[in-house]
Amino acid sequence: MLSACHYEQDEVRYGKTGRDFREYISGITVAVNDVKCGEKIMTLIIKKNEAEMNENVAKGLLYIWGIVLLVVLLCWGKIFNIAFDMTVILLTIASITLVVPAVVVLKLHFYNDMMKYLIVTSTAIMAATSYALFTFQAVIVFVVPTIIAGFYINRRLLCYSGVVSVIAIIMAHIITGVYLCQPWIEPFTGMWEILRYGAIPRCLQYSGCFLLLFLMMKRYMDVIPHAAYAKEDLACDADKKTMEEKEFEIILQKLTERERSVFVLMVKGYTNMQIADKLCLSVGTVKNYISTIYEKIGSKERNALIMKYNRLAE
Repeated sequence: MLSACHYEQDEVRYGKTGRDFREYISGITVAVNDVKCGEKIMTLIIKKNEAEMNENVAKGLLYIWGIVLLVVLLCWGKIFNIAFDMTVILLTIASITLVVPAVVVLKLHFYNDMMKYLIVTSTAIMAATSYALFTFQAVIVFVVPTIIAGFYINRRLLCYSGVVSVIAIIMAHIITGVYLCQPWIEPFTGMWEILRYGAIPRCLQYSGCFLLLFLMMKRYMDVIPHAAYAKEDLACDADKKTMEEKEFEIILQKLTERERSVFVLMVKGYTNMQIADKLCLSVGTVKNYISTIYEKIGSKERNALIMKYNRLAE
């Protein structure tokens, strides 16, 4: 809220009086409302796409597990000089922390707001295990939970990943201080030396990486609302809403009954997998329906359709 003093200062600064000054202030208000509208749009897109992001991240966890399996096979093939029991521990922990969450999302179709926190926590546990077994050879994996959190463009989740990653770094070094899995490659011995020359420097290094990722995400969150608003020109006025309602009705008339069901769920933000579960269809069939819908309505911008027609599909 602008005070009378602020009005007077702007009036003197810009030399505006009477009606001109009121129009100037009105323009500022409209611009602010436009930005707020863009922020709401961005929040809606992120929220509606969270289930889809869970699915994509779950697939990423399976890829990471595949890399872990490759490392284990190379160890068994004597390419890396790692003890057999250590590789078994690594593969077991990887299966629990990476495969289990992926199966919960992709096969059991579990969609919950806390799922993303579970994924970040599990990858942090995997990172700590990798370091405890391989020490500095696996130090880069501590950044993985924060990178995964960044995909969600969620400041709270990113901060959470920072906390659990620092805890994982400290706990991993404490474990190596109690029992050095590879004493021939760890240059420090004793708990204090490992924490002093290992944990603390690596926490500082990780903090630098975290800060860069945080600033990058903050920049995206500042820019996206303006870009989304400019791209879609979503003015929140009655005439625009009426036009969108008419367009929505025209689209529904072009579609068959089954296509309408798929389209409504799609603009509500459902993923292909969720639509398939809802309508008792296969994912492949849903994809075919969506391709047909795109052809009929002349648009393949799923996020744009969600932004435009989501309120009408409720």
